[in-house]
Amino acid sequence: MPTDTPTTHPDPTPAASPDADAGGVPAEVGVPAETGAPPEQACCIVGIGASAGGLEALQRFFDAVPGDSDLAYVVVQHLSPVHKSLMVDLLAKHTAMDVVQATDGVPVQRNTVYLLPPGKHLSIEDSRLRLTAKDAAGGMSLPIDIFLTALARDQGPFAIGLILSGTGSDGTRGLMAIKSGGGFTAVQQPETAQFDGMPRSALATGQIDATLAPEDLPARLIEHARKTLARSRPMPARQRREDGDDPLAQIIAVIRSVTGVDFSHYKLATLLRRIERRMQGAGLESMDEYAALLRRNSAETVNLYKEMLIGVTRFFRDEAAFRVLADRVIPSLLANRSPTDMVRVWVCGCASGEEAYSIAILFAEAQERLGRSFDVKIFATDIDQDSIEIASLGEYPRAIAEDVSPDRLSRFFTARGDGYAVSRDIRRMVVFAAHNIMRDPPFTKIDLLSCRNLLIYMDQPLQRKVLSLFQYALRQSGFLFLGTSETLGDLQSDFHTVDSRNKLFQSLRAGSFRLSRLLVPTVAAPLARHGEDAASHGMEEGAVIDEAIGALMKTYVPPCLLVDEQMTIMHVFGDASSLLKVPAGEATLNVLKLLPSSVAMVTGTALNRAFRSGEEFALSNIPVKDREGVAAISLRVQPYVARKTGRRFALVVLDRANMLPLSVPDSDFDLNADAAERIRGLEQELLSRGENLQATIEELETANEELQATNEELLASNEELQSTNEELQSVNEELYSVNAEYQAKVEELTEITNDLDNLLRSTEIGTVFLDGDFVIRRFTPAAARFINIIPRDLGRSIAHLSTNIDYPDFLADIRKVFDGQEAVERHVRVHDGRWVLTRILPYLTDKSQIGGVVVTFVDVTETKQAQERLQKVLDSLPEHIAVTDRDGRIVMVNAAWRGFAQRNGAPATERCGVGTNYLDVCLNPDAAKKDAIARAVHDGLRRILNGEADDFSIEYPCHSPNEQRWFLMHATRLNDHDGGIVVSHINITNRKLMELRFDGAGTGDRGDGGGE
Repeated sequence: MPTDTPTTHPDPTPAASPDADAGGVPAEVGVPAETGAPPEQACCIVGIGASAGGLEALQRFFDAVPGDSDLAYVVVQHLSPVHKSLMVDLLAKHTAMDVVQATDGVPVQRNTVYLLPPGKHLSIEDSRLRLTAKDAAGGMSLPIDIFLTALARDQGPFAIGLILSGTGSDGTRGLMAIKSGGGFTAVQQPETAQFDGMPRSALATGQIDATLAPEDLPARLIEHARKTLARSRPMPARQRREDGDDPLAQIIAVIRSVTGVDFSHYKLATLLRRIERRMQGAGLESMDEYAALLRRNSAETVNLYKEMLIGVTRFFRDEAAFRVLADRVIPSLLANRSPTDMVRVWVCGCASGEEAYSIAILFAEAQERLGRSFDVKIFATDIDQDSIEIASLGEYPRAIAEDVSPDRLSRFFTARGDGYAVSRDIRRMVVFAAHNIMRDPPFTKIDLLSCRNLLIYMDQPLQRKVLSLFQYALRQSGFLFLGTSETLGDLQSDFHTVDSRNKLFQSLRAGSFRLSRLLVPTVAAPLARHGEDAASHGMEEGAVIDEAIGALMKTYVPPCLLVDEQMTIMHVFGDASSLLKVPAGEATLNVLKLLPSSVAMVTGTALNRAFRSGEEFALSNIPVKDREGVAAISLRVQPYVARKTGRRFALVVLDRANMLPLSVPDSDFDLNADAAERIRGLEQELLSRGENLQATIEELETANEELQATNEELLASNEELQSTNEELQSVNEELYSVNAEYQAKVEELTEITNDLDNLLRSTEIGTVFLDGDFVIRRFTPAAARFINIIPRDLGRSIAHLSTNIDYPDFLADIRKVFDGQEAVERHVRVHDGRWVLTRILPYLTDKSQIGGVVVTFVDVTETKQAQERLQKVLDSLPEHIAVTDRDGRIVMVNAAWRGFAQRNGAPATERCGVGTNYLDVCLNPDAAKKDAIARAVHDGLRRILNGEADDFSIEYPCHSPNEQRWFLMHATRLNDHDGGIVVSHINITNRKLMELRFDGAGTGDRGDGGGE
């Protein structure tokens, strides 16, 4: 939490308080003990956050990480809880280190990459990873912030946070926690990221140590880890040196001269750690070199100053403490209070405003419960002007949903862009202002003062002064709200403890110190300390010097007021309590309102004259009645101009003595004359302001008209945006429906793919799928019996592989099928004697386009053997036998058929061989003219093929030039699914000749007998 003293939240230090978490740091972030050496096997742990576009960035990052970097890496991504992550396999290809998915309780080892499992949140305790289930109904999930915050708490300066490509702001708060814990923060250059939302959100904090491309980040992280581990080794105690030679004192002096902030009373460990971090970034080894750099480079001085002002805060930090505040403190403040009686709250060290707004929300809720409205004013201060500007905007990222309940988000915040903005009612309750608690006067009459986790960074004298100032600011019975690691010290007896655990106290009486005493600058104790004794001696010596200076100023220095041109008191010297009185109402430092009325009028006239003329002005014998009964005072106003800034100031000396130095001419106070001059000055000022007011009114009227026109345009734009939002909502619902359909289709395709994989694996048919370039896409195990193929051949061309089949035209047929879209079927012999039916078919897409080729191999060895055995049986028969298919095409003949065809010449072989259509042979025009038997055979065979007859027989002569021949043809239908006919021709020449002979003999006998 940024403070309004010279640190917005300095680096945590272990010596802060005996009861500080992890060595005195805020409860949210802890670091290992400052003086303890790391374990022997200690290594820095790199927490890497990535989201959209993160895979490419992670691959580039780990490509550049050596296998022996001696770092451990934990990768946290935004993962779907219902889908399996493939990151282990994907990242393992880009690093020589072990890549594993994190498991609960696993100790983090160097040179290992741990990945977040889906559906889990990851944290770390005692260097062991811890997994918790992600709440599906828990709203916004910020796994990167969760892990990086735990990493900062567990590892402290040994933590390294890295943010890569992604959208949103997840990881930003985690990096801030690592930075506050003394760790190292880095982001990917937004220009190199596919999505720059997360890197830019982290860069906007101004707390990033390195911004590089993914491939350049590993070297930077390894170098930082090397120096961090080297610094963690025990170092010899710093030797005390003269102030002029002490580089630490020189560094603090340079910061004070450039920024006006003095760090001399802050913990030594805090200062050293932050300086060493800046030295490392500048590449310097010695503090003397760095002090010389600061003297030359004021920009580096500002960066070091900002390094000291790291703020770690959030809404309702330490929920238990805020519950006590809401249940016990706020109701007590509002009870019996009139609506017009202002409730005054001071949040000291407001940082970016989360704590101030949290308290405002508690007051708003309390007023709602009571049904009454109160005037609540919360003064939120911080030394850092940048933090004040951020807090004044009241805009925060969506990550606050982790700390603010949905009910409070809807009631006290409005969605704006990628984040939330505080509602107007809450914003109006808070007033932000830059304020240095040790230099500027405090607010007064405070009912509740909250200053959490600030005192632990101060040394004891400074703590004592700040607590005394708080006591001065509080009303009697006002409440003080401190951090969980802070105590009241010597002022414990002046407060009642409301809640010791949550450090809530109630003031028993107003502070006894005077304001001027509390605002005396504290003299710095020596910075170089020799152990606890030297530190205690330095603190005691500084306290003695403070007391001495205070006594001298009280005794010898008259009351002096340092005033600027706006009449605001900048500093008080000496004891002016008898003259300065705090009026009722809103707190003010205007000198004219704090002085008695008689002195205020004269002082105003003197200041105006001094600022106009630039000359010293003095008056004496000014009547005034104060508590001590002094009747007259002398007034001296000495103007001067600051050399660096050119601002004008005046020193107002109010002295009870009547004698003034002769070098300054003075005059007795004449009430009438001074009053007349004062009136003339006021009249002139009033006239000038009236003219300025008129001009301002005219400008405001013009601006109002422009704002009205702009407002109308904004209203029109808002209506258009609402209409667009409704359209987008409709489109979103449509996309959701389409997505559901696609999801169902994917599941269906997954089932089909599984079915096909099982089918191809279980079938004995060898199948090879080729694309248009003959590259193998997929194959079944059975295909390996015919082609020498193994799983690694996927993606290779089939032309590169040898085969086990006797098929010379194999590649040519594949090309023919691809070009002609017609299937090819071949019976080919395997080298081991088996037969295979090879089919080559086109691979058709859903648009009936050829996308490749499918080759199948069916083992037909048994079928081929049966066919050969049948052929042998047929060849052993003397009849001429042929078998046709259902179309009449000859598919098989026996040896007798082939022999008869060969004896009758080549034409007979061509007309009656395998592959010719037997019906077409019968319809040969020449045969039909010579012999009507051919027509009868054709018709008989056609009737069998058409199912009109079961068989057909005919005797026919088939004479040759050399002999007479007769044959008996018999055709029978095959009763199987393929159909077809078995045709046999039996040579009946001998029987026919015998019949002719018998017929001839019978005819002769009848002739003889007749003759007889």
